[in-house]
Amino acid sequence: MIKSPDASRVLYGNLLPAPGEYGVDPVHSFVEFSVQHAVVGQVRGRFDSISGMVRVADDPLLSSIEVHVDTASLSTHHKGRDEDLRSQRFFDVEKFPKMSYLSTGIRSEPGGRFTVDGNLTLRGTTRPLSLAADFTGIIEDQWGNIRAGFQATASLNRKDFGLTAELDRETGGLLVGKDVHIRIAAEVLLKSKVSP
Repeated sequence: MIKSPDASRVLYGNLLPAPGEYGVDPVHSFVEFSVQHAVVGQVRGRFDSISGMVRVADDPLLSSIEVHVDTASLSTHHKGRDEDLRSQRFFDVEKFPKMSYLSTGIRSEPGGRFTVDGNLTLRGTTRPLSLAADFTGIIEDQWGNIRAGFQATASLNRKDFGLTAELDRETGGLLVGKDVHIRIAAEVLLKSKVSP
């Protein structure tokens, strides 16, 4: 429920947050991933340490997003696997402690969705990545903060970022899939309003 009448607006036929700078709430924001394992299953995990800013412009299509993720904060609920993923074979977190996403543009799509175009930097490699995004609502919480929610999904080929371990086995089988599916659930807090 919208408790603050000036915290939202309707544009493009959709409810959208009011212009301003919104900081990512790291306690209520998650980057989750899944990848095929041994052909028949999946490995799922997430990153728990996230920071960033969503700058909502008066024209929402001119808005921008900046997100930074601590690669060492990944968890797949298996200690040995997590240590392997943090090693030089995969994320190499000592050399590359952060991955970052910077938007380059936003497009309105049918059905109230948006496409966020941007660049993902991972393991020192930057590649374009588009997110299918939804604005999920805005409230004034019990502490008086203006809190907005967003969800987004994307897929990438991990080979594009040098994550090639386990791609090809001597048997010709695939132990860990090449396509990584990403789901982002983020809550952001209004830091400052844009003056009209």
